[in-house]
Amino acid sequence: MSVLRQLLFGKYLLVTNTVSCGLMMATGDLIQQRREHWKKYCSHKYFPGSVMAASPEETTATFSASAYDHDYTRTKNMMVVGLLQGPFHHWFYTILDRVLPGKNAKSILKKTLLDQSIASPVCLTIFFIGLGVMESRKIEEMWKELKLKFCDTWKVDCCFWPPTQCINFLFVPLHYRVLYINLLTTVYDIFLSYIKYDAHFE
Repeated sequence: MSVLRQLLFGKYLLVTNTVSCGLMMATGDLIQQRREHWKKYCSHKYFPGSVMAASPEETTATFSASAYDHDYTRTKNMMVVGLLQGPFHHWFYTILDRVLPGKNAKSILKKTLLDQSIASPVCLTIFFIGLGVMESRKIEEMWKELKLKFCDTWKVDCCFWPPTQCINFLFVPLHYRVLYINLLTTVYDIFLSYIKYDAHFE
């Protein structure tokens, strides 16, 4: 067990952090795709009043289309973007802990503020631009989506991550820090997948 711990969180910590970022992003998208399918084809079974009555033809079409068909290309793209974010996360938290050592309130507050003002915008930019590149979209389209979705996404980010990061900086050892963040990122990545593929913006 100690050998495995040394491999995962010692010499190859950068690899562990990078791979876990990719896997968590893929997992978040997998869950979100399942949720989208359930909302589209199954939710009316449990919440019949939430949708208008459909004609027999529409009902038949709905049930014929209800077999789950996972978009693996979308999940692959999300995973690649997660892999791109992994090294940034790894070095950011390593440097942050060296620059601001300690677990006192002042140090934790500074770390949290820097995380929200630097790491969060960088990672959101990597997310939207990276997926745009993976989807072969034009620069103008990527820029338009970034302007449309960035602020609202960052607002949610600011509500979710500060308390999470306070726990992270206060209780989690440095070598487990990115892994801890990645586990919670699974939840957040469900939201990112929703923002990217299912949310509607005016």
